[in-house]
Amino acid sequence: MPDTRHFVLPDQRQIAYGIYGAQNSTSAVFYFHGSPSSHHEAFLLSEAGRRHGVCIIAPSRPGGGGSTFREGAAILDYPSDILALADHLKITKFGIVAVSGGAPYAFACRRRIPRSRLVGMGIVAGIYPVASLGTAGMKLPSRLMLRVATWFPGIVAWLIDKQLGTVARDEDEKKMEALLVADMQQSSTPSSEKLAWEAASPEIRKAVVMGVREGVRYGGRGPAWEMRLLGSHWGFELDEIKPGGKDELVMWHGDMDANVPLAMAEKAASQLGAHAELRTIKGQGHGTLTFHKADEIMKTMRRMLRGS
Repeated sequence: MPDTRHFVLPDQRQIAYGIYGAQNSTSAVFYFHGSPSSHHEAFLLSEAGRRHGVCIIAPSRPGGGGSTFREGAAILDYPSDILALADHLKITKFGIVAVSGGAPYAFACRRRIPRSRLVGMGIVAGIYPVASLGTAGMKLPSRLMLRVATWFPGIVAWLIDKQLGTVARDEDEKKMEALLVADMQQSSTPSSEKLAWEAASPEIRKAVVMGVREGVRYGGRGPAWEMRLLGSHWGFELDEIKPGGKDELVMWHGDMDANVPLAMAEKAASQLGAHAELRTIKGQGHGTLTFHKADEIMKTMRRMLRGS
């Protein structure tokens, strides 16, 4: 696993991040992890990034992974953090790959960052605006957590820290893995996802576990505030994100996703218009889509970057 790096923003907040894939390549993408998770999750795409010559910069969002919590943050605040980090790393143009709860932040970047810099995006099992699209078909615990976090993020922060944070801070890393495996055994998890976990390399499993572990190890405040943001109005509508020049957007979504139902992705694609391509993956759920489609994702992002 690459070393964690740190960058101090102008307001003195710290961003923790890692660099994966082809580290010396000029083709760069930012990886926006799921929720709750952290920058370590990007390891899932690292090998594919090397094969396709794409450098992957993965920041942890405020409150997780070692990044400073931002009091009262909005989703539309995040693009300024990404631009500051891109400037620090001397990256003039880049793409974004966003997974699950990272999707709203990617769309915020598309809303705020010029096309001359952000040249394309890939959304993998992304969550879309529940405030306008609803949560029909989403598994009950996820619906409840989003609803409660919207009004009472402090309660959700306490629950996350009690259920996950205490385990994350335990010296025995196996406890977190056992917790994730137990959650995967639920009836709503597709068999393809369970089989993929069983077949995954020890390195991939470690990256998934470390991603979640570091995402909640610093407490539940960051993840809970993020859930509040995901369940509320994002500050913009998807149909406000207009195509421009060679603007490209590809969405990958499993037809058996119980965390974010396919119907939600289909509605989002309709709102985004003709420039958004939805690729439905048969027989796949939510959690393992990233490494199932790693090569395709990196190949697609490289094409976007080189075609811009």
